[in-house]
Amino acid sequence: MTQLAAISAGILYLVGIFLLWCGATGVTPPGLSVTGVWRILFGVFGLFLLGVGAWFWKEVFGFLFGQRPIRRTSERGELRIFPRAIVDLISGLLQREFGLKRPKVELTDESEALKVHIGLHLHPEQDLPGLTDRIRETVSREVERRIGIPVAAVDITVHGIAPKKAEKVPEEDREEDTSSGQGEELTP
Repeated sequence: MTQLAAISAGILYLVGIFLLWCGATGVTPPGLSVTGVWRILFGVFGLFLLGVGAWFWKEVFGFLFGQRPIRRTSERGELRIFPRAIVDLISGLLQREFGLKRPKVELTDESEALKVHIGLHLHPEQDLPGLTDRIRETVSREVERRIGIPVAAVDITVHGIAPKKAEKVPEEDREEDTSSGQGEELTP
């Protein structure tokens, strides 16, 4: 599967370079004439394919070199777990326990423990010191309990304040606006 992704990335990248070259220079293989607007379209599509090819290469290299499993050995055997599984566990925990939307979680494997880096957006009414202490304690406890690998540190970066969504009021609970004089007159 990785070989197929690498081949696809290479083909996209080469076709993108070819189209960009055709669009920029106007020089094409015999029988293909690229003039005027077509040169611009070839150039734009070539740049698009270069971007897609570069993204594919990033994903392939991230999978090949950035996703080495974390290994821990004990007298009962060896544990190999990919960082992506731990990141998914922590992200789900943060969403479920704290209601945080799309937290960014990264791991650093130190010799005996993990170091967790969390980036998030807070709601305006949340207490930052109290929330970060609860996040640190919960992540450390749950990762060690569920996976068996201790957490040395939990670094938290707050990227911003998440906008609060307006609550929708059900139709039957809405009061009629009488300020315009068009609604019914209410008598006590």
